[in-house]
Amino acid sequence: MAAYFAPAFVYGGPPRSILGLCKALRRAGVDASVFTTTANGSGDFPASTEQQTYEGVPVKHFQRRWPKRFFAVQGLAEALIAEAANFDLMHIHGLWNLTVWAAMRAARKAGLPYLISPRGMLDRGAMNHEAVRKFIAWHLAERENLLGARLLHATSASEAEAIAAYNLNKPIVAIPHGIEFETISSTKAHEEDTKKNKKQIVFLGRIHPIKRLDLLAAAFAQIKAGCPKARLVIAGPDEGNHRKQIEPLFASAADSVEWVGEVAGEAKARLLNDAAMLVLCSDSENFGLSVAEALAAGTPVVTTHTIPWAEVESVGCGFWVEQSAEAMADRMLYLLNHSDEAAAMGERGAQWAREKFGWDGVASQMTNCYEDILSRCENIAGRKM
Repeated sequence: MAAYFAPAFVYGGPPRSILGLCKALRRAGVDASVFTTTANGSGDFPASTEQQTYEGVPVKHFQRRWPKRFFAVQGLAEALIAEAANFDLMHIHGLWNLTVWAAMRAARKAGLPYLISPRGMLDRGAMNHEAVRKFIAWHLAERENLLGARLLHATSASEAEAIAAYNLNKPIVAIPHGIEFETISSTKAHEEDTKKNKKQIVFLGRIHPIKRLDLLAAAFAQIKAGCPKARLVIAGPDEGNHRKQIEPLFASAADSVEWVGEVAGEAKARLLNDAAMLVLCSDSENFGLSVAEALAAGTPVVTTHTIPWAEVESVGCGFWVEQSAEAMADRMLYLLNHSDEAAAMGERGAQWAREKFGWDGVASQMTNCYEDILSRCENIAGRKM
């Protein structure tokens, strides 16, 4: 259950990761299907309350209605209640929208247990965005929704800590997102010597204020002074016309900055394989899918302390620095000027990513969570009888 689902990739990582999880769950024998809205950014998909499929995953799209900004939806709650007997539990992705609120009310009404993946929406950076609205929503509905969950799913240890700070007295499990290695992994077509000579830095994500492209602009200006051949590729959908506001900050290095819009599939794989590094400096990320994708491609990363990727330093596949232009530029220049070490970091990252972020392993962990929830529900029911 999510307010948006593939192919609504304008919303960044969540539609992709929910799709990846559902495909892996179905391979593992879990009969996973998706209820979602017609939302696709400023537009909408056709409503399809009759079951459709997307890459093998059954999907029902319910009509988004006004106020679209908060993902109000028509008919979804009624359909969930009517079909509740066909499901064992509900997995809800995201918070702070009317779609998931309707789903959770329906689940409680139908007696259907549910778990929630907040997807970083309880992290400090996310909570500071439209803080007044979220304060009101917390007291109106969101706290009750979270208290009704049987389990809360975090995608990193730091997100689990952020959730625990709310003292909800609910089990919290940390399971990462997975990666589709067959579409992103480094290949023999990109030889090491070619990669070493690259001076291309990549940002991959939504063009949105929370991504702090202002910091990247300041860092890249410093990099150009120390490495004139450096280039920056900014890839991702423009959300809320934010590019118009942020692009002037790159004016001093505009000839070396390329805005390529949303990328997917082979284009994304090529971009990451050809990059000298990926950089991400968001105010908040529950996971940071582009970091995992870069590692899978054998590309080192530079991320900030606001992102839950401290392990890139302990594993030795990149740098985890304070959220400042100076700290970012220093480590980015280091990678540009030490190509042999950067290549070794990329190799370590690719090996680690394959060990940790395979979708089948992630689905196995998630299936264990589902089974634990259902076992506890049976025990509770048994004690009542």
